[in-house]
Amino acid sequence: MHLRSYHPGEETTLWELVHGVGARVASSRAQMDWSHWKADLQVHRPFIVEYDHQVVGYVDLDQDGVIGHLFVRSAWQGRGVGALLMHKVVQQALEQGASQLRAQVSREALPFFTHWGFVPLAECDAPGRGGDLLMCKYLLS
Repeated sequence: MHLRSYHPGEETTLWELVHGVGARVASSRAQMDWSHWKADLQVHRPFIVEYDHQVVGYVDLDQDGVIGHLFVRSAWQGRGVGALLMHKVVQQALEQGASQLRAQVSREALPFFTHWGFVPLAECDAPGRGGDLLMCKYLLS
């Protein structure tokens, strides 16, 4: 496994990781989401884990210590990809001077984030969020 920085031009690869391989951007709503998401990648500059030239996971972090995305290809979950990404994002947050990390966490990802020391702050019942939890991890510098 190799951890590296995102390179412009990898947007489609990361989109397919998040939305499923072969995902198409068809509807006008999806087009807006794609445009916004693609612009976010340019700002947040994710870190990518690849194996044998295949992207198997990625994470991004904004300047305020918010993890926007942390995704691991399902076949690679439980194989250290998430740990590699979490170590990198903690290091990046500390370098940015953040005192905490925050993330909106799906119910499925709750055990992973809890394992890494995140605690629930509030339940986010915004439409389309499906009961995601706002979680926080306090960092020691």
